[in-house]
Amino acid sequence: MTTSLADAYAYCEAVCRQASTTFYSSFSALQIEKRKAVHAVYALCRWVDDIVDGDEEPHVEATPQLLAATVARQAIIDEVHHHATPTLPEEEHRRRLMALVDIRGKLAAASQGDLDTDEHPIFIALQDVFQRYPIKLSDFETVVEGMEDDLYPVAHQTWDELRSYCFKVASAVGLILIEIYGYEDRAARLHAIDLGIQMQLINVLRDVNEDLERDRVYLPLEVLNAHNISQSDLSRADIAQSTAWKGFMAEYMEVVQRHRTSAAHLFPYLDARARVQPEIMADAYTSILNEIVRRSGDVFTQPVRLSLFRKLMLGVRLNLRKARARVLGA
Repeated sequence: MTTSLADAYAYCEAVCRQASTTFYSSFSALQIEKRKAVHAVYALCRWVDDIVDGDEEPHVEATPQLLAATVARQAIIDEVHHHATPTLPEEEHRRRLMALVDIRGKLAAASQGDLDTDEHPIFIALQDVFQRYPIKLSDFETVVEGMEDDLYPVAHQTWDELRSYCFKVASAVGLILIEIYGYEDRAARLHAIDLGIQMQLINVLRDVNEDLERDRVYLPLEVLNAHNISQSDLSRADIAQSTAWKGFMAEYMEVVQRHRTSAAHLFPYLDARARVQPEIMADAYTSILNEIVRRSGDVFTQPVRLSLFRKLMLGVRLNLRKARARVLGA
């Protein structure tokens, strides 16, 4: 079935609206063409994440070419993960990996303008995005690589391993987005990397319980061990009140703050209108971090969510920043 470009972008916008009201609202400050492009990027990232987490059933045609590409990709991943056993049963793992390999191929075709009009709406939209903006295919491939990592047991050992993961699933997205926003100094890319790491570090802390349920431990185990916390301790009912956890949290907050300080330098490199979106997302994640601090680091007892009041305040700040951008003539 042929999909028009307008319908493709409308599909991506609907995905964004349904997935995250905060992200969707923050995009509204952008000019319409840039906004549509960002919707397409976000929709792709949401789709890939849902496939890996099992929230969406992957449906791809197992052509001989795709099967061969999947086998080749599996061989590469086996080396990267030191031939570890995937977390899913063999058939389910193969199906999800095949879907990711198919997405890699479609992204490559979109970057070259080689897609047919009967492809998935997200790829139709992204093909147009590739033609309009100097986005690197390799940044999309890095995002997919980060999702591939989640098909295996996750147990990061060091800060560097955790940062590497954050780069793949968050910083690479930021590097895609700032090509849409536009910037004049390439230093912007360095600070976009730190913004992605900062946000993902906060995600990791917020989602500790949810990740434990999926047998994923993103917190660096060597650092936990240095604070006398074992992996099994994370399931203890009283872990959040322990001196060991409070010590670990103090170190974790210091690391987040270092990346946050660098990330703040990104915004002046963007024009007044484009910077509204990353600023409001940085505000949202800072609010999550402040909520964790307010709970004295207790991310275990109940889910960390922003209150209605804090969400309303984010909306107020978004509108104020949009108004300021209009006054500045952006």
